[in-house]
Amino acid sequence: MKVTWLIVLLSWAVCVTATPTKQVELFIDAYNQHDIEKMLEKTSEQVKWLYNINDKLLLETEGKDALRAAMVEHFKQQTHARSLIKRSLTLGDTVAVIEEAFSNDGERSQCALSIYQMQQDLIQSVTYYAATSCE
Repeated sequence: MKVTWLIVLLSWAVCVTATPTKQVELFIDAYNQHDIEKMLEKTSEQVKWLYNINDKLLLETEGKDALRAAMVEHFKQQTHARSLIKRSLTLGDTVAVIEEAFSNDGERSQCALSIYQMQQDLIQSVTYYAATSCE
């Protein structure tokens, strides 16, 4: 009987940690730690990093290697970069997040909508929309 309950609890724990929202939270936690390899563990091999600015969709990076290189440069320039999830909404494999990003001095911030597309518990793409002041 105890073994059955242990199996049920472990199965439940695996299901809880594999939700799209949880994967995005873990990705952002890794970003906040500037742990690029941990970030990449949450992405597919073909991950795309996109920006939607002025009604144009711009491809920033495609693939893990390109994202790794971009993050190395980003963290060199933004040595104290961090992000906070203010709100999120999950619909199937899509997670919409309002992120508050903090500048190097840690005092100034801006907010942006980001859309994470998931597939098989991995981030397939992240699309950022134009940032604005946080309310």
